[in-house]
Amino acid sequence: MAHVSAIAGMAVLLLVCAMPSGDAAAQSAGTLEEIYILRSIRERHEPADNWCSSARTGFEPFAKDAERFFSFWSLRVQPEDGKVVQTQDRRVAELRACFGATSERARQNFYAEVRLGSISFQGNGECLALKIDFPEAGLFPVRCQLVLSGLPAPYVGGLLTTNTMTSQAAFGGDTNPRGYTQASIATIRLWKSR
Repeated sequence: MAHVSAIAGMAVLLLVCAMPSGDAAAQSAGTLEEIYILRSIRERHEPADNWCSSARTGFEPFAKDAERFFSFWSLRVQPEDGKVVQTQDRRVAELRACFGATSERARQNFYAEVRLGSISFQGNGECLALKIDFPEAGLFPVRCQLVLSGLPAPYVGGLLTTNTMTSQAAFGGDTNPRGYTQASIATIRLWKSR
């Protein structure tokens, strides 16, 4: 059960963002989607009474540690191959989440409210623990996804997916054991009406 709690706590994980500017903003002006690549870090945050209610989330939240808060950071990449060279460039977004159990031990319900720049939205989905003690003892790779809604016009919806590394460290960007990026590298795709 401790592993499930650790996985849930870290899995959330979830985001890292690269805001378009200059040429990128001009190129995307005529497209029907915006794409963000983000890095999430779980921050200490005082939970609010009943914020993770089943009425809000659509599922029964965990009795303990259901509510979690994440900051999201932009990345820097090498243009020639896309290799990430900076995983915490600038804070650009935040995510407040709720987690709850499912009938499968490795799978969790996931609800989140996100503020990205000037827009806010929410998402419902799940997280799935992929392995335990991999690539070494104390680490748990997880993947999460949220179907996004509640976006302002001209957006009609979106999808958030994560590649998450959780560990014995409950908060912050450093794993325990050290050497890995915690918690998530995430992709957010926001779609606009035609």
